[in-house]
Amino acid sequence: MNVTETTRELVRIASVNPGYDPESRAEADMAEWLVAWGETHGFETTIQTVFPGRRNVNFHLRNGADTPHLLLNGHTDTVAVSEMTIPPFGAELREGRIWGRGSTDMKGPLACMLHTLLVLRDEPASWRGKVTLACVVDEELGFAGIRHFLTEESAFDFALVGEPTKLEVVRGCKGCLRFFVRAHGQSAHSSTPDKGVSAITAMAGAITAMNQYFSNTLSAICHPSLGSSTGSIGIIRGGTGVNIVPEFCEVLVDIRLVPGQSWQETYAEIQRVVNGGQSEIRWEFEETPLADTPFCLEADHPVVQSVCAGAGRKESQVVNFSCDASKIAALGIPCLIFGPGDIANAHTADESIAVSELEDGVKAYLRIARQLLAP
Repeated sequence: MNVTETTRELVRIASVNPGYDPESRAEADMAEWLVAWGETHGFETTIQTVFPGRRNVNFHLRNGADTPHLLLNGHTDTVAVSEMTIPPFGAELREGRIWGRGSTDMKGPLACMLHTLLVLRDEPASWRGKVTLACVVDEELGFAGIRHFLTEESAFDFALVGEPTKLEVVRGCKGCLRFFVRAHGQSAHSSTPDKGVSAITAMAGAITAMNQYFSNTLSAICHPSLGSSTGSIGIIRGGTGVNIVPEFCEVLVDIRLVPGQSWQETYAEIQRVVNGGQSEIRWEFEETPLADTPFCLEADHPVVQSVCAGAGRKESQVVNFSCDASKIAALGIPCLIFGPGDIANAHTADESIAVSELEDGVKAYLRIARQLLAP
């Protein structure tokens, strides 16, 4: 089976993160496929149960020594499919592309990594050391898969995370801080609004205050490569009827962090900004927000230079999105992000990836692995 067919098989497997669809089987069927793949091809396989029914599946390949040790990382979950305009799991092959949810993010890159393992296994003279491929759950929501993996395995000399980068070498990414803000007011009949306290009206003021904080304060927190911190309000919920003064309103907030920025300080500042609003409102903030640290390697770092040489790139890049890489980098492991596909196609209504990029992806991963694991 070639990388195109492997990608199509993976896309046909529904693996929507249950945070987007509680009825989803999550990554269970992907784990079953991967375990069978490992058995078929004779790879040493370890399985980690992260949540009930949600397992990391990891493959290990040794050749002559346990070091240097390269970690390849990919995730097995996807975002929701409800707004898609194509069959989400059809894996249709047309116009030189594979269409379906996860084709770009990141079943295509994951298929490339699987085929890289096969070639390395069959061509041992071209490298020496150890390769681990971690296929982890929950990247699209909480990063629980990679965090669990790293509690048991962390002895790596370098790592490569297979997010879609158009085969550009990425040496850094922003982190994120995600949380809810809830306003609790007092309901009343809409004919006598003075007897209630509108949570929606209060939240409107809080949104204005947060947006000013984003524009004035976050924009001034800058990193020379990654630019400034940013903030966005992605979801708002509130009210139960048009004739009822709403007693509840909630927003979900996403902050993008840059190196050197304290998420704790940023979160505390936002709480002060919101708490300065309407006194009749009781404000509630998430007790344990999702906080993901940013990272950025210097352009002249030896591992960056080695990966660029293997990828055939003169320069490296940075990106605004966050992914599993930052958890790896937080342990002091030099980590790069590299893979086929364009992040602009990820999560879209008609997600797809070019077959030519998949083929080039396998070749590039092989060159990088041989560069880092030179015999």
